[in-house]
Amino acid sequence: MAAADPALDGGRVSVAAMPRQMLPTLTGLRGFAALMVLLYHIRSAMGGFLPERVIAVLAEGYLAVDLFFVLSGFVLWWTYGAEFRDQGIRAAPHFIIRRFARIFPLHLAILSAMLLFAVALLFSGRDPGAHYSFAELPAHYLLVQNWGFANGLTWNDPAWSISTEWAAYLLLAIAGGWLTRLPRGAWSFPLLIIAMAAGLGWWFAATGRASIGDDIPATGLLRCLVEFGIGILLCQWWTAQRERPRGTAIIYGTALGLVGAAALLLGVAGSQPAAVPLIMTTVVILALQASTAPRPLLSGRIAQWLGDISYAVYLSHFFLWILFKLFFVDDPALVHPAKILAFILLTLAVSHLLHIALEVPGRRIAQRAGDRLLAAPRTIFAAGRSET
Repeated sequence: MAAADPALDGGRVSVAAMPRQMLPTLTGLRGFAALMVLLYHIRSAMGGFLPERVIAVLAEGYLAVDLFFVLSGFVLWWTYGAEFRDQGIRAAPHFIIRRFARIFPLHLAILSAMLLFAVALLFSGRDPGAHYSFAELPAHYLLVQNWGFANGLTWNDPAWSISTEWAAYLLLAIAGGWLTRLPRGAWSFPLLIIAMAAGLGWWFAATGRASIGDDIPATGLLRCLVEFGIGILLCQWWTAQRERPRGTAIIYGTALGLVGAAALLLGVAGSQPAAVPLIMTTVVILALQASTAPRPLLSGRIAQWLGDISYAVYLSHFFLWILFKLFFVDDPALVHPAKILAFILLTLAVSHLLHIALEVPGRRIAQRAGDRLLAAPRTIFAAGRSET
């Protein structure tokens, strides 16, 4: 969701057991997931030319956020797991700086652009409305708006998932060393994540919520933490199974078992919130296996490019759609297909520019500043010792 989120380091993942070999399918998958969220937010404008069943499919695009959460947990453990294993809590400062540098520059830029837009509306004599709540703005700037501080989604709606992932990063920084001691057995992993998913489903049912997308300000944080945790467990388990003689069979067998468990939870228990994490875990497992094939799925230039700009697409499309409707749309419920295509292309172009001109440079600047901040105490200590 930032990932989750789309806010993954560099977009590319290498496997320790296979030095320098990449997992391009994960990158491409993230790009298409970001497009699913985009289409979800503009689906109501396409009712004039798309069948209702297609609109119904697009209405499920919000579930791509759950895919982001699992992907994010997997990739971040893959990237930083060895540091947590070797250093424990001492790895936390480096990890937090890297995550801050990854998600905050673009988030702050887009939120500030929305603030300028709201102020412009005020100066023009128009009421921005409750969606632009100035009282909630500090929480948005700190990315804590979805930690229980709000009753609804305001400002840049998709940023709710980045807010919950920021919480997951902070918890991972604290608990990373302990997570290295979790079991990685062939069957302990699927049993554990089925229990986690069932627990999430039980909580949704106990609080009177039928869909995993219900009441995001109240449910989004737990939803993220559970699926992010599943991604971490998946990384540990998948790595361990690949080293076993029958590992591939176990991996595919587990994927099949998770689909069966999801079907039971959905069909028998009627719990969509319990089934979704298992389905998304299965998707990630299949993507991991596809990445290690001789010709990886979604490894073409376009798919990889979509993955690279996915965070920018995810964070920018909501505000761009507001502006696009303001300037180019008469009836938001009946938008011409040519204008829909124009908006999608515009979003991709703007996201590309944001990625190369703001996201990547901003990350580098923030990382350098953070590294200097971490090095400062050591420099002062060394200087003090030299004087004595």
